[in-house]
Amino acid sequence: MNLSAPAIGIGLACAIIAVIGIFRPFVGLLVFLAMHFTMPAEMVPALAPLRLELVYGILLFVVCARRMGAALANALVNNRVLLSSVILVAASCLSIPFAVWRGGAFNAVVYMAKLVALLLLLATLIGNNGQMQKVLWLLIGLLVFFAGTGLLGYMHGDFYELNYSVGNLDRARGINSLVGGPNELAGVLLTLIPFTIPLFRCTRNFFLKLLLLACNGLALATMVLTGSRSSMIGLAFVIVYLVFTSKNKVLNFIACVVLCCVVWVSMPSEYQQRFLTVKTYAEGGKLDDSNEYRLEVWRVGWKMFIDHPIVGVGAGQFPTAFGTTYSGKAHGGWMNPHNLLLQVVCELGLVGMIAFVYFLAQIRKAIRSVLRLDEKSRLVLNYQVARACNAMFLATIVISVVGHSLYRPYWYVLAGLAAANRSLALKRIRQSSPVKVIPEAVQDPKGEPQLFPAAMPARAK
Repeated sequence: MNLSAPAIGIGLACAIIAVIGIFRPFVGLLVFLAMHFTMPAEMVPALAPLRLELVYGILLFVVCARRMGAALANALVNNRVLLSSVILVAASCLSIPFAVWRGGAFNAVVYMAKLVALLLLLATLIGNNGQMQKVLWLLIGLLVFFAGTGLLGYMHGDFYELNYSVGNLDRARGINSLVGGPNELAGVLLTLIPFTIPLFRCTRNFFLKLLLLACNGLALATMVLTGSRSSMIGLAFVIVYLVFTSKNKVLNFIACVVLCCVVWVSMPSEYQQRFLTVKTYAEGGKLDDSNEYRLEVWRVGWKMFIDHPIVGVGAGQFPTAFGTTYSGKAHGGWMNPHNLLLQVVCELGLVGMIAFVYFLAQIRKAIRSVLRLDEKSRLVLNYQVARACNAMFLATIVISVVGHSLYRPYWYVLAGLAAANRSLALKRIRQSSPVKVIPEAVQDPKGEPQLFPAAMPARAK
């Protein structure tokens, strides 16, 4: 049998599903989400000139706009999460005329617009909890895909070799540019892990629960092999949050302590030394060359902001400005900012920073509105999804302290899921409440939809 036959068969099946997705937009959403994460054009370079993801996303968005019409326009105006994402893109567009490289800034804005399109599709096409579960299962499938391919590549010698003061370390990395480095792979795994929680809590199938535990185990093993300190710190925050917001806090805390001890003992010594450097640095120990240079990049970034305070150096143009102007060398390295705050304020200026903070505030508000609910039988999934979104929000904040996540999918997938989950919770409350709820009247003074009619008490504090 020709070895390429299975690949051709898989490609044809994916193409058929993609065509079906144009006529059934929710299927198209799943295709678009999978396409964005897996990046088929990178695995099959011959597909690169077709710009599959961009073309399919535009086509799907046009189809949805024609079908939904005024409902989509109304959502863009009245849903603060969606509106804030559009404002963020508009703020990024303002940076293009003043960018150090206008063409590069234009490409970065197009990429951000693609991420916002994914956000809008998630928020508007997830129409019920069954569809929400399908999206979550797809995210878990992507978790397994990245963890499995990263681990398999590591076992076959495809890893990132790190040589620094502590010694040499082989670090697992991913299969495409989204997860091309160890930190990027660990970051994606960290932000996807929380979505195993709502599926675990809402299924009664014992074998599915075992499968979800196995997925987490695979992801954790790969995260350890990346040697990413920021992601492991983020994972610690996520675990603490999930434990102390669970019902059985003591039992879950003991289980997590035991698990952490087992993982630490099983970890090769070179990885233990890698993670112990965090303690050394906290005690005032000497930084390695990588962290010393990172501090230098941050100092230069502050000067970059002072020089371009209003609209920045252009979307995605921190590396360009650093390499051509601020590195102090004729041919300096095009370094990334390694900090989200620095990335936003340097590339988009104060205008972009205000837009981005507003965007984050609306994501947080959408999550909190569902977390205030009682965990009723009809709202278990929505409540657990809100917990997972909150854990992802916390994890992304942690890794963004030393990472540049503005053009990564974390914030946009999170925003789309949070907006969709709030809409689903509101719909279920309206359906189950004995009090007739008039949607136009259920608003706070600022116009935001409320999740609490008189018959549904808020979660006890």
